[in-house]
Amino acid sequence: MRLGIILGLAAGAAVLAASGSAQAVASPSLNAEAAWRVAAVRGLAAEAGLPDAWGDFFALVAWRESKGNPNAVNDSALEAGHATTAFERNRARYAGCGHPDSAYTFGSAGWFGILPANGLVQLGEAFECLPPDSMFNPRIALAIAVGFARGLMNWDGFRHVPTWLNLRAMWGLPAKGGDSPRLAAVRSPFSEDAADVGLPASWLDQRPPPLPMTGAEVLRRLQVA
Repeated sequence: MRLGIILGLAAGAAVLAASGSAQAVASPSLNAEAAWRVAAVRGLAAEAGLPDAWGDFFALVAWRESKGNPNAVNDSALEAGHATTAFERNRARYAGCGHPDSAYTFGSAGWFGILPANGLVQLGEAFECLPPDSMFNPRIALAIAVGFARGLMNWDGFRHVPTWLNLRAMWGLPAKGGDSPRLAAVRSPFSEDAADVGLPASWLDQRPPPLPMTGAEVLRRLQVA
């Protein structure tokens, strides 16, 4: 994992340096530290050509999942178990990639708390053999997050309740999409996250616009930049 951390640090620093203008505008509810920590997320989303609202959403996710740290790791036993389950489900897909099983099963990582075996699937066949520690690379992490969000929006649970709140709640539990008790339970913490990154609580009940590109397309854009 050390190589991934080094790559992530370099990429994260570069993004932070390039994205100062993308920081949220200061407001009475804004957590200045949160705004600074997720500025790189918003900046990279803008660089990829994503609508501003999607930059806001990915900043919201990153604030809770990693506090804006591209090198964040959750290697708890529970998270490693989830990662192992994801890898076993996709084992055949990665069989010829040449990476050890342990590279996929340590847990989740990066800005958005992505499980490697679930994440690389979002980029399609052209990129699925990228090293699992690519989760630490902000450009790859954002592309994966775009692919993941597009996938979640195709679930019936999202279509029944097409709001930012529901999409955020589905990030870790897709099968609970549209579940009223879960949405009620997560509204308060996600409203706090929204305030921290400069968004009003009412934003959570708005409908996300379509994502205009796939994860692979985002990655191609960011690789060229």
